[in-house]
Amino acid sequence: MPVPAAKPSVAAAPLPAHQAAGLVIPQPLPAPVLAVAGAKGGVGKTSIAVQLATLLARAGHRTLLVDFDPGCANVGVHLRLAAARDLETVAAGECSLRDAIVAGPGGLAVVLGRSGSSALAGERGLPRERALRAVLEARRSFDAIVVDTGAGVGPATTLVAERSDLVLGVTTPDIAAVTDTYALCKVLNARGRPLPELVVNRVPDRETAMATAARLAAVARRFLAAELHTCGFVREDAAVPASLRDQRPLGLFGSGAAFDDLRAVLAAAQGKLPPMARGALGVAAPRVVDPRTALRPAVAAPASSVG
Repeated sequence: MPVPAAKPSVAAAPLPAHQAAGLVIPQPLPAPVLAVAGAKGGVGKTSIAVQLATLLARAGHRTLLVDFDPGCANVGVHLRLAAARDLETVAAGECSLRDAIVAGPGGLAVVLGRSGSSALAGERGLPRERALRAVLEARRSFDAIVVDTGAGVGPATTLVAERSDLVLGVTTPDIAAVTDTYALCKVLNARGRPLPELVVNRVPDRETAMATAARLAAVARRFLAAELHTCGFVREDAAVPASLRDQRPLGLFGSGAAFDDLRAVLAAAQGKLPPMARGALGVAAPRVVDPRTALRPAVAAPASSVG
């Protein structure tokens, strides 16, 4: 009876020196940058920036909120924060962005601005570029970056808008706010940038918001030959001025109509942004400063005066 031929032996692949050898460690995604702009002051731009940032932090994203408003920097007032170093000192080259970060509520990291900033609002563009470059270089250390810009269409606002992944244009149904929002659209369009995603704030109902958005979209389509999309709306809600008065962000401690609307705006914005990580591995968390050691105390402002 014939003996079957032996199968040729196959040499086993050499084992790595360590079982983890050869594993590919995924690189963290750079954080998308969301800019919040409002051409007219007092439309609630800063409030929306703060609430969206705190909602992101609440969802587990390592979030950096930057106050890039060279005129009336109010993020610190909203969050009851103050700092010895801020974006002004970063713009002046006096400290790094990491050294200017303070710990906000809910794990939020914050870089405060300074009202009447000479570095960000001055004629020289280098300080603004330095400050924004520092913000963009921080993308590897965070999952999301929210930037509150100044009112109007000044150089600081347009610089941030041009470099961000998504710009939210905040307006109200007020005719002056609508007109100024169209001005922001014109500036971005002239620079070859997409129009902002519209957020209609302080509306009594959805119908008013949609009518305001439709009116602006029609004007943009006619005179700019560009589409203006709506990211959402936020209804009037007594909880909003109450949160400003108490300096407790609605995104962390609130509920109700405005809170639900803000969550919907954030969900829509995330759908338009690049993928966002949640606590990416392999990146050291930036050092944060306890705001209680800050040198410049925050000064509370009446809710009606905070933009």
